[in-house]
This record gives sequence, structure tokens and C-alpha cells, in this order.
Amino acid sequence: MFYPESITDTFAVSFLPLFINLHCLALLQETIDFREERSHLFAIDNCVEDWRIAISWRRALQLLVEFFVCAIHPIPGDFTFTWSVTLAETKQPLHNKVSVDVALSVPMFLRLYLICRVMLLHSKLFTDASSRSIGALNRIHFDTKFVLKTLMTICPGTVLLVFTLTLWIIAGWLVRACER
Repeated sequence: MFYPESITDTFAVSFLPLFINLHCLALLQETIDFREERSHLFAIDNCVEDWRIAISWRRALQLLVEFFVCAIHPIPGDFTFTWSVTLAETKQPLHNKVSVDVALSVPMFLRLYLICRVMLLHSKLFTDASSRSIGALNRIHFDTKFVLKTLMTICPGTVLLVFTLTLWIIAGWLVRACER
């Protein structure tokens, strides 16, 4: 039975790629703003007059990698490519058409590093003035690794549960996308 497309379906299909592109541009802008603020704070902490001195090759490389990871997103349109494999049992070649959207959606999971950044910036250790003062006196840098170790000490079951569920969801989606 044939069901005609409704107006809302065609609107959603045409609006969604535009929304994804705008979201990606906003994410790239926020990434640049975040890195710029980090450079300014580094310059203030180290009594450097010009913030551009605070940018090292390592920081520039981090910005480029982060920019590249955030720039990956499905492109508007219906593009496919042919994926060729050889079957092990029969040595027969198998050709499948794969959507470019699937191939670009898989690397988008690299954006999950943003969850660690949010955890760091909203952690009580990071926002509490007394913790920051004690950390500064003891030369402890509050980074994601430190916050994760602290969370693993305080509530290891919750951290492991969240980590395991996240991996299961990602693995399930990847298997579904690859078997399609």
C-alpha cells in the first residue's frame, strides 16, 4: 500500500540537513572560542603579555585535530559509494552500495570527547574555590584525567555503569550501521 508523503515529512527531510550544517558551524565557532579563552587564561596565569605567545605547536595541533573532529558531519544529499569485499568461503567479490552519511556518521562518535570536557567544567572540584586553592598550592592541574580518577574513587559503580552503557549503545549502533 502506498502512503503519500505528508508536508511535515518533506519539511523534516529538507530541514534536518540544514539544521545539522548550522549545528556543525556553531560547534566549530564554540571550539575556536573555547581554545581562544584557554589561551587568554594561560597567558594571564603565566604573566605573558601577548596571548599569542601562549600558543605552542602542541596547542595548535590540538586545535586542528579538534576542529577536524567537529567538522565531520553528514552532508546534504543522497550520495553513495561502492564497498567491495571478497567472501572468504567462496572467494566471490561482493559489491554493496553504502551511503556516505553512514561513513561520515561513524567518525562523529569522536565528538564524545566533549562529554569529558563538560564533566571537567561542571565538576565540583573544578568550580569549588577551596578545591581550586588547595590544588593551586599543591600544583595540581585539574584536567579530565584528574576528575575521572576522583569520580572513580568516589563512585566507581556509577562511573563504570555509565561507561559500559555508553560503549554498548555505541557498539550496537555501529553494528547496526555496518550490517545495513
